[in-house]
Amino acid sequence: MDFILEWYKAFLTVGVAIVGGAALAWLRSTFVTKKAHDDVSKALESRLSAVEKTIEDLPNADDLHELDKRLIEVSGKIDGLNPQLTDIKRLTDLLMENELRGTRNGD
Repeated sequence: MDFILEWYKAFLTVGVAIVGGAALAWLRSTFVTKKAHDDVSKALESRLSAVEKTIEDLPNADDLHELDKRLIEVSGKIDGLNPQLTDIKRLTDLLMENELRGTRNGD
């Protein structure tokens, strides 16, 4: 018993040092260092700014609405040209038929 009373401070100090060392080792393996955190943080900031720049360049709802209106307008114009194109096709077919008949008849 005298041995324990005489050396308890040394045993307590060694025990606290062992527990503290183990706690520090666990904390170091569990949590990231400040330098690594800062490096990752900078990389994430640059990626985020690149994504934000890409999003800024994308068309918004007003641009898409304007494009939709123009596509409807172009579709209407094409539908208006359809009868004229049909007439041109008919004339072209007649000219081709006339040309082929002329070649067959020896003209």
